[in-house]
Amino acid sequence: MGRDWSEVVEEAVRRHVASTGSTEFSRQGLRDAELERIVSETGSIGLTPHQTLSRELQQLRDQGILEFLNDHGTYRLIG
Repeated sequence: MGRDWSEVVEEAVRRHVASTGSTEFSRQGLRDAELERIVSETGSIGLTPHQTLSRELQQLRDQGILEFLNDHGTYRLIG
């Protein structure tokens, strides 16, 4: 059994931001850099992990951890 998606995605965002040196990131950039690791850590076997990632980013936004900057999938880590 894998770890919780929400926890793993938040860690992935923080890791990605640290590696890029910017609090702003694109959903696509995060997918490219972290999705394989996220899927591995969660033990996910679903067919649409990219959609699950998008949903988790929206939940992090709703929790005040991320700010959604534009309609091009750009976010900022604020929490």
